[in-house]
Amino acid sequence: MNQQNLRKKIKEKTAEIEDKVIKIRHQIHQNPELSFQEKETAALAASEMRKLGFEVRENIFGTGVTATFRNSSDPEAKTLLIRADMDALPVEEKNELSFKSKKPGVMHACGHDGHTAILIGTAAVLKEMAQDFNGNLKFLFQPGEETSGGAEGMIKQGVLKNPDVDAALGLHLWGSTPEGVVEYKSGPFMASPDRFELKIIGKGGHAARPQNTIDPIPIGAEIISALQTIISRRIDPLESAVISVCNFEAGSTHNVIPEQALLKATVRSLKTEVRKLLAENIKKVIKNICDIYGADYELNYVFGYPAVVNDPQMTQILANAARKVIGENRVREKEKAEMGGEDFSYFGKKVPSTFYFLGIAPEAEIINHHQSDFKFNDSVLKSGVVVMSQAALDFFNN
Repeated sequence: MNQQNLRKKIKEKTAEIEDKVIKIRHQIHQNPELSFQEKETAALAASEMRKLGFEVRENIFGTGVTATFRNSSDPEAKTLLIRADMDALPVEEKNELSFKSKKPGVMHACGHDGHTAILIGTAAVLKEMAQDFNGNLKFLFQPGEETSGGAEGMIKQGVLKNPDVDAALGLHLWGSTPEGVVEYKSGPFMASPDRFELKIIGKGGHAARPQNTIDPIPIGAEIISALQTIISRRIDPLESAVISVCNFEAGSTHNVIPEQALLKATVRSLKTEVRKLLAENIKKVIKNICDIYGADYELNYVFGYPAVVNDPQMTQILANAARKVIGENRVREKEKAEMGGEDFSYFGKKVPSTFYFLGIAPEAEIINHHQSDFKFNDSVLKSGVVVMSQAALDFFNN
């Protein structure tokens, strides 16, 4: 089949299942589940994959699911993994939708309901097009992306084996990208989201006699200020890095100097060497300032997900595929990486992978993720299905 007919077939098959994909998205949205509690969502995904005749494996690293479509008898045939995350957030939904969350204090405020629906739709389309490619597909439904992450745990439990995965694809619905537009970028694409908690331990006392205390509040303030000089004076200006102290707690009244202060911060970077440099300098700043004022401290520094680094060849396959099915004017290369984090990065550490954005922002708007009014139009789901389906076929036929 020539390329034009192939594109037409993808679009026709997607149109046939669009209503079902939307219905699945609504069902997931109405029944959101927090990280590693995605039992209903995982069961839905497993059920839909079994209906398609795929080899389903459940309860991987908690609630993870894989569905394998063996579409080749050749032992050397390539295998492509396509991933979606399933978890919701502890946010009270304020949207007035016909499919509004039924669970108080829990909602899909980041688009994972759409990711899961798109993956199920992609599986349905590719099953119908089995004669158009020779290779194996592994559809992966992942828990826990919003918290400690499920990707690494699922990999450790063998999801890249039997058959061995050769490459991976993933997407994220993105609120600052225009609706229906695909954004891609080779190389560093999203940051490593590290964090730390710092307890400064001083000596409390009466606010009128500060000379008899070791006040943790100005110590904390000085640390916060000094941390910013790491970015401006220790990191190459052409590199990307962020240190944001987002929580500072100390004291409970106006006339008592507290004994302790607590700081919580996020640290973001795109490159391994910058990541290490940030951690080293943060630890030095904290130690030196606490030593100067005679305070003790307890530091818990946590390295989070690695940065998402997109493989050039897989990224090119994705970009070309998107142009074929949604048009040149709706596909664009990002100039800069995003400083948000994503544990899809673990797949990229193991096999050539690419992760891309599908826009959900209506004209002249920005949709804020993790907010109580987060929402997007169902019309973008079909774009996700056609792009992912075309990219899969191009991977096998390249």
